[in-house]
Amino acid sequence: MTETHAWKAEDFAQVNAPHVKTALAALSLTGEALERGGAFAEIGCGTGEVARFVAERGFEVWATDASQSMVEATRTLCEGLPVEAEVCPAEQLDFPEERFSVIHSSWVLHWVTEIDGPLRRMARGLRPGGHVVLQWTGAHPRGEGPGMFGILREIAGSPKWKDLLAEAQPGSYEYPAEEVAAVLREAGLELVHYEPELPHPFSAKKTMADLPEMRERYKLAGFATQAAALGDRGDEFVEEVLTAMIRAGKTDPHHARIVARRPAA
Repeated sequence: MTETHAWKAEDFAQVNAPHVKTALAALSLTGEALERGGAFAEIGCGTGEVARFVAERGFEVWATDASQSMVEATRTLCEGLPVEAEVCPAEQLDFPEERFSVIHSSWVLHWVTEIDGPLRRMARGLRPGGHVVLQWTGAHPRGEGPGMFGILREIAGSPKWKDLLAEAQPGSYEYPAEEVAAVLREAGLELVHYEPELPHPFSAKKTMADLPEMRERYKLAGFATQAAALGDRGDEFVEEVLTAMIRAGKTDPHHARIVARRPAA
């Protein structure tokens, strides 16, 4: 995610438990790779729980995030462990060729402005037999029309909000699972696990009765930048976006999970 849309560690911590749980579930799909150790790249390290988990299992970890707050939290949590954490947006990452046994990124791709380049660089950075593990939001097929992020962009760009959000326009994007898979295959990887529609508690259809709970969650997560920029009108904006999503039946964030492997030499 870009710095403009980066979370603060204290906000992220309030909704972090599911992120860590799903990340570890995805990493388990690499099989014995987590038992062999090696070099591990964590893209979007959050507050460092995954970095610490793998470092304690023998990995040397390179952890990055666009948020300085997140990186500082990761350094604190992983003090004394072989974890190097630094601030770097995913678009700017460059991976040493064939350096990593595992490259992991959960819930970050949808904040990246262009993914073909980053995905190809991830593939180049894998050792033979190494795995890339990806989870992200907004993975629905193009033919389904705009999802949550498209609706968010439409409202944020409307006459009512455009000027007020001139410095805080949404930075979230929709990348269909089949398109991500195609880039990884073209980069020479083979798919180990392909789940284009990952079940999630928020996948259930929402109604207006769910609006209060959704508003508080999205103020901390997907719409945090816009809510903060609008100050006292943040709730009004978030409610308008969520109401539009509920009425359009587009409250499913449409998560996806892919694990791909560079064939062994």
